[in-house]
Amino acid sequence: MTPALPTLSTCPEAPPHIGLCRRPEWGFRAPRPPAPIEPFDLVHPSVPPELDGLRILHLSDTHIERLYPSPPHHARLIDALRATPADLVVLTGDYMTSPGDEAAAVRALGELAAAWRSRFGAFAVLGNHDTPRFFHAASRIPGLRWLNHESVKIPIDLGQGKRDLALIGSGFPESLLASTCRANDPFAVALVHYPSEIFAASELKIPIVLSGHTHGGQVRSHASFIPHTSCDLPGNRASGVFRLRDTVLCISRGLGAAVLPFRFNCPAQAPLYTLRRRAFGSPTCEVLAPIYRW
Repeated sequence: MTPALPTLSTCPEAPPHIGLCRRPEWGFRAPRPPAPIEPFDLVHPSVPPELDGLRILHLSDTHIERLYPSPPHHARLIDALRATPADLVVLTGDYMTSPGDEAAAVRALGELAAAWRSRFGAFAVLGNHDTPRFFHAASRIPGLRWLNHESVKIPIDLGQGKRDLALIGSGFPESLLASTCRANDPFAVALVHYPSEIFAASELKIPIVLSGHTHGGQVRSHASFIPHTSCDLPGNRASGVFRLRDTVLCISRGLGAAVLPFRFNCPAQAPLYTLRRRAFGSPTCEVLAPIYRW
């Protein structure tokens, strides 16, 4: 059954200048098989008609460690990937946790690459935990292209006409300005690790930004209270879909755990976005405001 469209009184996280928000089909703390994959419509008015319906599977923050090379979330993710076709797979960093984890992280990433089902390829950027040694080994994984301060155009044909998708990959340390030098396209999707890149992205007029890093807080005493996010964004802006001007930011809760070897009140997540061409609820949005949280 399709959930009813909430009113502002039942959806306080959607302020009037964003417009009414439809709750995700699979809401926070209610994953359905094949978890941890969670599907969401991702709306932007500049989505080209040819790309309307494009499915982008977003993986982030697996945090594989040498002492724990096959955590339960990894096996669940492999099973889910095998059961979930996507048009594009993107990865936004932190495949390992500490120096010495490289071999285990590369092996785990290779297993994911063998499991995912992507029509138009898989693209990745690095995170703050990933070392040069990891990157050197991971760059040999078949079917995975690494983006390091560069933009690429991916030919897409969904049966609605051919269209290139501009994909921007910010290396680490991140520099979106350097990464967009060849992205001469009115519609583009940027891959970053730090969600705080939203401020640079909005100045550069990048329509969609996909990020990770925060783990959604990883440990929450309450679904809406996030005491630590490892980034400059406040807790109530550290997980979900947000808008700043004409840029939409998606922050994944991620898949693994770091520092503390567990998650609490914050389940792992691999968002599956379906691009939709729709107007925003308001022509302006000058503050970082939630479309919906997870």
